Amino acid sequence: MIPAFYNDLMLTETEAWRRLTLGASDRTCPFHLMQLASLRHDASGMLEPQVRTVVLRGVEAAEKRLRFHTDARSPKVTDLQQHPRVQALFYDPAEKIQLRLSATAAPASETLRAEAWAATGRLGRECYAVETAPSAPQPGPAAPFAAEADPAVFLPIVLTVTALDWLYLASVGHRRAAFTYDSTGHLSDATWLVP
Repeated sequence: MIPAFYNDLMLTETEAWRRLTLGASDRTCPFHLMQLASLRHDASGMLEPQVRTVVLRGVEAAEKRLRFHTDARSPKVTDLQQHPRVQALFYDPAEKIQLRLSATAAPASETLRAEAWAATGRLGRECYAVETAPSAPQPGPAAPFAAEADPAVFLPIVLTVTALDWLYLASVGHRRAAFTYDSTGHLSDATWLVP
């Protein structure tokens, strides 16, 4: 059965944000995990792409913002401070839907940081009980844990989306669309693309 959004550009955009919102709240949803691509200077000073999987923790669809959490000591935080332009990739293999989002990354406000920490459960907080910074060398496989999680190293990162590329692979014909947003999150352009 052809979904309602199949030939409707605005329903396609609505569907994209519906799936992202679901991904933030449902850990079984394929959009719960995203691939985040950023840039880092290597030892020779060349820019090198960095891609990692992060958990989608929040979506503000009206404002076109996403959120994930990280350790403030992680090298990715320095990467994002130096090069805040990123791309996030989501893929649902069952539905064959891919979303590629261009965004600008920034640390969350202190208010949002406190709210997100308060909403983080015991298991989530254990990620912030590591004594040393992520990516630091260590003598064995087990990371040394502190007695308690440290909220000072907990850092939500907010991605403000500037563009969304939708790809839907369907046996009756693929669909691809592009959406761009202004600085306030309002849709400024939408168009179908050749898949």
